Amino acid sequence: MLQLKIFLLFLTSALCGVSQPKLIDLNENYTIKEGMTWIPDATGNLLFYETNNLYKARNGQLPTFTQSIRATGEITQLLPINAFKTLLFSADQQQLCILDNTFSPNGNCIDLEDFEIQNAKLCAVSARPNLIYIFDEFNSTLLIIDFIEKKVVQSVLNISALIGEELNPIQLKEHKNELFALNTDGSVIVFDMFLNLKGQLNTTIDALNFWNDYIVELRGNELQFSSLKNSEISYVIKCEEASTLSVHGNSFYFSKNGALATYELKSQ
Repeated sequence: MLQLKIFLLFLTSALCGVSQPKLIDLNENYTIKEGMTWIPDATGNLLFYETNNLYKARNGQLPTFTQSIRATGEITQLLPINAFKTLLFSADQQQLCILDNTFSPNGNCIDLEDFEIQNAKLCAVSARPNLIYIFDEFNSTLLIIDFIEKKVVQSVLNISALIGEELNPIQLKEHKNELFALNTDGSVIVFDMFLNLKGQLNTTIDALNFWNDYIVELRGNELQFSSLKNSEISYVIKCEEASTLSVHGNSFYFSKNGALATYELKSQ
């Protein structure tokens, strides 16, 4: 017991001595039209989309590029891969389309029925080349697809039975070779990169936001950083009050009442 107390005292002292990162305002502000979704691309642009329309903006300016894509069906998700490639997922058409850097379709779209996927709901890109995760609501199935070779790399049927509860994910995201699935009740199920079940986070959250080895939660005008490696380690930094947060690398995006502000997190 004495050794444990000494260790905890040492850990607390060490954390207090660590300089916490600081949010730097980049003065890049955007207005989000109602009904529009957005995501950063691989080069720092923001991609706004709704139905069949795409808009690209940078440095808080008006859209520098617009594109209307009707052949792909309604846009459910945009998934940036790199500066030259973005995946477009359309749930109503049950297909994936590869877009080039002008957001024009590069070849024919991929029909998900070819992989025996019946009702794809969500997708997430993998850090591994040409791989994408897909959640199929039919039989609660998770798959890894190679969208260049057009083949199933891995699949797991009946995930709900595996985890012992209904899986109805609202967000999928890969982080450091693990796949995180955010359920409607705020619980987070964790899989390894081969879709083996690893467990569940011991917290409920609103969105999947990661920074280094931490999961980040927005709580009013504070950011809560909780270690993914040690549940005893966490810290808080102040921020502007916002309704939603989205983290991509070191870029932190805060939105409130249709206004979007961009910050960068830097170590002091």
